[in-house]
Amino acid sequence: MNRLTSSTPSQAAIRLTVSGFLLMQIQSALLLMSPSLDRESGMLIWILTPIAVSAFVAALIGIPEPPEGHWRQRHGR
Repeated sequence: MNRLTSSTPSQAAIRLTVSGFLLMQIQSALLLMSPSLDRESGMLIWILTPIAVSAFVAALIGIPEPPEGHWRQRHGR
């Protein structure tokens, strides 16, 4: 996968970035809607934050994609 900072980023990098930012926006909206931060909300924030950050970091670093013809291998022919 091409990195997000390359001249031609791959679709997977863009999708990871967008999904990471959407998770961060959901978290912010939940915080803004709650009058006080209780234990359940805090736990939800601690679950969503590492997922959003890891999606953004994975988009910046780049995840290797499998070769295009890896699924075309013949078995025993």
